[in-house]
Amino acid sequence: MSSDSNLSARLSEYIYKLESIHHAKSWDMPFQHEKACYGMLVFKEAEGDLAIDGRSYAVKRQHIFMLSPGAAVRLHLRPDIAVDYYYLRFYALQAAERQGQFEMAELACPDTLSTSYFPFFLDKIQEMEHKNRSHSGWETMKANILFQEMICVLFKQIVHEEKTDLQQAIALTLEHMELHYAAHITREDLAELAGLSADYYSRSFKKQVHKSPMEYLTDIRINQAKQRLVQSSDSFRSIAQSVGFSDEFYFSRKFKAALGCSPMAYVKKMKYSDRIASLNHLATGDLMALGIEPYAAVMNDAYPIAGRLHNTIAIGDSKPDLEILMSVKPDLIVMSGARHMEKSPKEKLFNQIAPTVTLDFFQSWRIHLQTIAGIVGKEKEARDWLERYDYKAETIRKQLSSRIGGETILILGIGDKQLCVFGQRNIGTVLYGDLHLAAPEGVRHITHYREIDAEELQMYDADRIVLACFRHDGSPRMDRLIRSEALRLYENQTWRHLKAVRNGRVYCMVDSKHLFTSYNALTHDLILDKAHQMLLS
Repeated sequence: MSSDSNLSARLSEYIYKLESIHHAKSWDMPFQHEKACYGMLVFKEAEGDLAIDGRSYAVKRQHIFMLSPGAAVRLHLRPDIAVDYYYLRFYALQAAERQGQFEMAELACPDTLSTSYFPFFLDKIQEMEHKNRSHSGWETMKANILFQEMICVLFKQIVHEEKTDLQQAIALTLEHMELHYAAHITREDLAELAGLSADYYSRSFKKQVHKSPMEYLTDIRINQAKQRLVQSSDSFRSIAQSVGFSDEFYFSRKFKAALGCSPMAYVKKMKYSDRIASLNHLATGDLMALGIEPYAAVMNDAYPIAGRLHNTIAIGDSKPDLEILMSVKPDLIVMSGARHMEKSPKEKLFNQIAPTVTLDFFQSWRIHLQTIAGIVGKEKEARDWLERYDYKAETIRKQLSSRIGGETILILGIGDKQLCVFGQRNIGTVLYGDLHLAAPEGVRHITHYREIDAEELQMYDADRIVLACFRHDGSPRMDRLIRSEALRLYENQTWRHLKAVRNGRVYCMVDSKHLFTSYNALTHDLILDKAHQMLLS
C-alpha cells in the first residue's frame, strides 16, 4: 500500500470500469492474467499457491488478490479440493494531463486483501455476472455500477485497516519509549520496530502525536528526571544517566530548554513551592500534618476536613478531574497507590501535568510523612511532629493501661449492607499499635480488614467495641444506608449477646465517616484524641 500520499483521496478520485468476469470451477482450467488491465481473484472455495511477480501466497477460501497490469502471475490449485473462484478484469483510470483524456492509474494496493464483508462481495459478483451475461447495454452499465459499489466498500476498508495498522505501529513505539526511555534509542530503531521507513515513520508520528519521535522521547526523559529530582538525593549525573541522557551537561541543557530553569533551580523551586495538589485523603492528611494546606485537592465529605481547607482548590469529588487539574497548574502532585501496579492511562497523564509522587500503599504512614517532608524541605517539621505524636501516644497509652488493662477492643466497620472487622492497619495502627490496646484473638491476623456477617461477630467477642464507617463515599445517601445497617445490627440477636453490648461499652464514630479510618498522620493524631475521649472520660 502506498504510504507516501493520501491513499484515500487518490482511490476515491479514480474511475473504475469493469471489463469482464470469468467464473472458474475446476482446478485444471487454465488461468492467464490479462496484462493490459487490473485483475481481481476472488476465491470462494480453493486451496493452492499463487505467485505474483515472484511473491508467493497461499490460496484459501474467501481470499481476495489484486493483480496489477503487467504482473507475472502463476496459479496452482490442489486437485483434491473443491474449486470455485472469480477473475474480474477492470480498469482504474485517472485524468491525463491533456484535458478530456484518461490514463491507467496506479492503485498501489497490496497483493492480498482481506475483508469482513466477503458474502456481500460474493453476492455483488454473482449479480454482476448475471447482468453481464444478458448482453444488454443497460444491464452491463448496471453491472459496472455494482462493481463500483463493491470496489468502494473494499477500498474504504483497506484504507481504514492501513490507518489502524499505522496507529498500532506508532502506539507500539510509544509504549517502547515509555518502558525503555533509559536505553539508547534512535529514530531508526523506532522506525524498524514500527516496520516503516525512518522518514515515513517520522512524518506519521508527528502527524499523530504532534511532535517528532525524538522530541517525544526527550519529554519522557525530562518528566522522569523531574520525578527523580524531587524524590531522591542522587547526583545530577546519576539522574541524567538513569533516564537516558549521555551526560549531565547535555541533560542540563535539555532540561533548561524544556522548563526554563536548571535542574538545581528546579529542585530549589520544589522545596519552597506551595502549589501542591493532593489526589486523595491519605496525601491530604500528611500535608496538613506538616502545616501545608494543599494548593488543590480531591475533596468530599467522606473525609470531612473541608473546614480546615480554607484556600484549597477542589479538583474533583472522588477522583481528580483532569481538565481542572491541568488548569490549576500544580508544581507537584501527591497521591497514594501501589507502586508495583501498572498505572492506568489516566495516572500516566499526571506525570505530564507535574512531577507525581506516589506514596506506596504498603509502606508505613510514617514513611509517607517523611517522604513528603523530604520533597518539600520539611524534614525537621516531620521529625518534630513525630516526636510530639509519640510522646502523646505514650502518655495516653499509660493512662489507658491503668484504666482498662488488658481488655480487648474490636473495631467494627459498618457499610451499605456490609460489616467488616478492621485489623492492624488504619485505625488499628493507632489503637493496637501505638496505644498497645489488646485485639480479640481473630483480629491479630487481619492486616487491613475482613468482611463478615453479623453471625460471625461471636468469633470476636471483645470487652469493648468501636463502631466506624466502612466504604463511605461521603454522600447523604450513604449516610442513610449506613444508619439503616446500624439499626439492623442493633436488632440482631448475635450482636445483642456480645459482651461489650451487654455491658454498654460500645463507642460509635459512624457520624465521623472516614475522619478516623484514613491512613495518614493527621487522622492518627485525631484518633489519639478520640481514644482519650472515648475510653478515659
